[in-house]
Amino acid sequence: MAITLPSILLATALLVPLDEPATEGGTRYLSSMAPHLEAARYDPAEADFAWVGWIGAHLNLVENGPWALYFAPNVESVLGHRVRSFEAVQANYSLEVGIHRRFSRVRFSPFFHHVSRHILDRDKRQAVDWNFLGARLDGPWPEKWNRRGAFAVSLAGATLASAVEYNWEARASADIDLVRKGNRGLFLLADVRHVGAAATPEFPRSQLTDVRAEAGFRYWQDTSQFSLFVAYERRNDVLVDRALLRTRALFGFRIRGPQAPTPAIVPLP
Repeated sequence: MAITLPSILLATALLVPLDEPATEGGTRYLSSMAPHLEAARYDPAEADFAWVGWIGAHLNLVENGPWALYFAPNVESVLGHRVRSFEAVQANYSLEVGIHRRFSRVRFSPFFHHVSRHILDRDKRQAVDWNFLGARLDGPWPEKWNRRGAFAVSLAGATLASAVEYNWEARASADIDLVRKGNRGLFLLADVRHVGAAATPEFPRSQLTDVRAEAGFRYWQDTSQFSLFVAYERRNDVLVDRALLRTRALFGFRIRGPQAPTPAIVPLP
């Protein structure tokens, strides 16, 4: 894969040290980093959609009291088998910067979210990307529930949308341990994303709804979280240059850092 600006930013995020001491005023720099790695097999698997992988991170760049400036780069790679057994077909870059403000156990986060989609080893003359400016509210479940997991809701408007012509996005997600024993648990996860858009010849729809429902096993440690999951996914615009809806199952695993944002959702582009 060619070296691009998102690739450089992601590599920097994954390699940056986190041992900066706090300053006298209580401000901390690079106070936390939560890497994210996921891989899954599609079922049914197709020539263009056989495997999918995510790699990314969530960094608190500057933190002071309840405030934190954060940066979250992610790369999604879709593999198929049109020519080779494992052939990279698409790469979707996601970059987000925002501000966290904690209110007790709940966090409010204005953010700017950018997505750029690319067809690998093929010509792509039309840029396909978009920017969302919005806000998110997230937090863990009440302590008395004794259940790991969290919820998140967000609303954003598009400041740029090339080709796909998105106008706005609303999203709600949650995950929870149904059964928990020590640092192990059986969990459920749900993620719903609704987008308003202008219809075009290549993307003839005025709105779309993506859904992901997931069940699995996860193991928590002080340094990491590991999950095995089975998921149902309904995803629109799976092709970069024209509309296509796919409904499919996924079988995969996820590794996350101990301070990863909650809930453990996949950041759909």
